[in-house]
Amino acid sequence: NNNIVESVERKGAMFEERLKDHSKVLEIRRSGLLLAVELGKSEYLYRLIEIFKEEGIMSDWFLYCDTAFRISPPLTISEAEIAECCEIIHRSLDRL
Repeated sequence: NNNIVESVERKGAMFEERLKDHSKVLEIRRSGLLLAVELGKSEYLYRLIEIFKEEGIMSDWFLYCDTAFRISPPLTISEAEIAECCEIIHRSLDRL
């Protein structure tokens, strides 16, 4: 009754739209709500993961790619939570 599955693509697109224009983001690869945000440099990624910890975000990278961080929120994430998360990610990226 909640149309959770039907909202996945829209919610993933919200993340992509809000993050794609940051100067540190080179590319976003996405399937639904699974996103890889490409930074292009492993040193950016390692520093960003530490900043995320300070900001209260838990993220990691892919074993085969240490230049992109992962976003994989719960399917029930709200639009307000997406907006808040993207604000924190932007603030974190600005600190690089």
